[in-house]
Amino acid sequence: MTLAADLALPERVRGARAPRVGEVFWIMHGPGVTDVFAGADLCVRGCEEAIWEVLRGSGFRRVVFTDYRRTVYFHDRESRALTRGEPVPERAPARRARAGFAGPMGETVLLDRARVMPGPSQRSTPRANDAHQLMMLDGLMTDAEVRTALVVPVAQTWLAEIPGGSRRAASQMLLRWISGQAAPRNLCVLLFAPIEFTEVITGIRQHGYPELATRLADLAPTRTTVVGYAEEAEIGRLVHHLRLTKGLRIADWSMLAHTIRTMAEQQFHLRSWREQLLVLAEGRIALSVEALGLTASAPPASRDIWQRLDEMVGMSSIKNFLRSHSKAVHNDRILWHGEPDDEREPMPLHLALSGSPGTGKTVVATMIGELYRDMGVLSRGHLVVASVEDLVSQYVSDTAVRTGEVVRRAIGGVLFIDEAYQLMQGHGQETIDRLVTEMENHRDDLAVVIAGYERPINELIDSNPGLASRFPPDNRIVFPDFEPPELHSILLQQFTGARLPITDELRQATGVLVENMYRTRGADFGNGRAMRNLVQAIKRRWADRVELTDPTDIPPATLADIPDDFRRYLATTAPLDEVLAELTPLVGLAEVKTTIRGMVDVLGLRQRRGRARSVAPHMLFVGAPGTGKTTVAQLMGRVFVALGLLVKGHVINTTAADLIAGYVGQTAMKTRAKVEEALDGVLFIDEAYGLIGTGENNFAKEAVTELVALMEAHRGRLVVIAAGYPDDIAELIQKNSGLTSRFSRTLRFDDYDRSELELIFTRVAEAEGYELADEVVALAGETLTALRIRQGKHFGNARAVRNLFDQVELRCATRVAALSADAEAEIRIVADDIPDARDVR
Repeated sequence: MTLAADLALPERVRGARAPRVGEVFWIMHGPGVTDVFAGADLCVRGCEEAIWEVLRGSGFRRVVFTDYRRTVYFHDRESRALTRGEPVPERAPARRARAGFAGPMGETVLLDRARVMPGPSQRSTPRANDAHQLMMLDGLMTDAEVRTALVVPVAQTWLAEIPGGSRRAASQMLLRWISGQAAPRNLCVLLFAPIEFTEVITGIRQHGYPELATRLADLAPTRTTVVGYAEEAEIGRLVHHLRLTKGLRIADWSMLAHTIRTMAEQQFHLRSWREQLLVLAEGRIALSVEALGLTASAPPASRDIWQRLDEMVGMSSIKNFLRSHSKAVHNDRILWHGEPDDEREPMPLHLALSGSPGTGKTVVATMIGELYRDMGVLSRGHLVVASVEDLVSQYVSDTAVRTGEVVRRAIGGVLFIDEAYQLMQGHGQETIDRLVTEMENHRDDLAVVIAGYERPINELIDSNPGLASRFPPDNRIVFPDFEPPELHSILLQQFTGARLPITDELRQATGVLVENMYRTRGADFGNGRAMRNLVQAIKRRWADRVELTDPTDIPPATLADIPDDFRRYLATTAPLDEVLAELTPLVGLAEVKTTIRGMVDVLGLRQRRGRARSVAPHMLFVGAPGTGKTTVAQLMGRVFVALGLLVKGHVINTTAADLIAGYVGQTAMKTRAKVEEALDGVLFIDEAYGLIGTGENNFAKEAVTELVALMEAHRGRLVVIAAGYPDDIAELIQKNSGLTSRFSRTLRFDDYDRSELELIFTRVAEAEGYELADEVVALAGETLTALRIRQGKHFGNARAVRNLFDQVELRCATRVAALSADAEAEIRIVADDIPDARDVR
């Protein structure tokens, strides 16, 4: 681009560059083609004047304009003379700036427009018949002696006003130029009002130029230039121009940048801003957002981006990336400084942010806009948030239009698309295709940031080569979930921000609550958003019981203000010592008791040492039926809650049959349902040897595979206890290596000996309110010993004791019923009530 172009064309002229030899057409479109420009020299000029300066600065001696009212007209005397065959006037020598000149605006000088450019010719040629006009234009474009540029300012109207009989001739003329029959160094500049090039092509086709529309469509995007609305830098130059020339006053210099940014957000023509500012200047009214009648946007932050980022809790990996990325983009701009736009391969600005909700993705997207703007990469740096519904229509033809409209609002800033992976559904592919095109067309002033969960976001990017090249792996940022201390810090900040004091008791309780919310989180856990919701819920409960009258006397929120929905995260159980004390009265189980106390000691030591967070282990309970496995499992849930390793500690009792279905696919569903029921507690699988399965087409293997996957996926939220006979459990574990590595503790439940069985019988009878005759316990022991011999490995231990007592009670009741009423006899069990082992069912 020449110096003239640098001065004349503002930043909103996208892709502007000096036309090259052999490029017959240069198409400019957008609302700016009917606007005025404020160039880098602080001169305000119309679009035609700016184009004239660019073309003259690019070496075109003759610049000719034509529209639907005039055959030809000119903006300089030399072009008119060369067209009419008149003597060419001598050019005035360029004024030389004084050496070392510097003023209040540096080296910028307000030029005398009348001396620099004479302005449009007052002797415009009236339009003759259209055939004559076409012949004249064709003659100018095919004249190789004088390098000529032909400019059509209102091209859509010019094409529409050509009578039907002449349109074919006009189309053929333009097509000849495209095909190379124009002089090789001449150029035709077409200006169209629509901002979307597709609308330009559609309009040309509708006016009766189908072949021309097709050929012109092939020129995009290399020979098309978008001219949008005035942006911050240009509006600022207009303000200073009127300040220096018309006496426009500034209300608050510290807020001037903010005022100009607010003006740019309105997307008005610069011509409209000039008229409003002239009214302020003439009325001696100082410039401000209020004087312009605008709604002020958020005021500029008093801290820079890096300071605000450093003050954010956690996110160390994100902060490191942004610092590295900003340096890379900065250096890349320096490396490509001065190179033509179509030859540059700048570093991609687009980012993919993946992670759970509430991890700061939207906040970072906003900061990206500010960062790019401050670096000069983006002109405005504003954020446009769009959902998939904003981009995709139920009608195919409307989807591209919707996407184009959203992109148009985001030009100069950041387009943020949350849950972008939904574009893989429905008509989303059309949006993707249009988005890729727009990202290329506006790569110098548009950043697209997509966000969502990591795996689907990567699937979206990898599904389209255009997206993959614009979101390289280095530009894909994963936002990790906040850790519990970070979440609690965010929560306390939210209380401070809500101006709500809290008691020390509530502060400590919320630490436990947040820890358990984190540990029980699902894929949709809200992170920082969840903390905000918690504070709002507590504040609402607090407001229900507090009526403020004095702003200096605000009672704090207390434990009572925690809503019921959140109280479940305050895992409450008896102290660990009290829970473990319940092991002592259990009959027998000496090895089990020792193993549990040792395991608890190890877990407690790890916690006290501050090592990596301990996880409640999965366990195997091996032993015969009735040896206390279910009872101990119930106790273990409470032990893990007391240790802070589980939130609920409830126990879901199940068997292998509850996990296995009879049809393909249903077994995984049944297994998953049971696991979800047991989350944050214990899944106790009794008779787990049923998961061994038999035959080639059994579903037990599917249940085990799903269970292993869920044990890993819910690590820290689930304890699985598999119980059964020692040999069967060993066979189950041996057949699946995934189970071997995940069951790290084995508790062996030995059969009860005779004395332990007798003690259990005594406790059962006493619990039911019976007295026992002296010989009863010994007789019960004999019967149970005989049963053990008869039943072998299937002897039920404590379960057999219970079955025996049920028959004893029946015999007692039958005996007493035959006697006269005797209260003492009703509660006394005697020797005759004890059946022989052969009579026990």
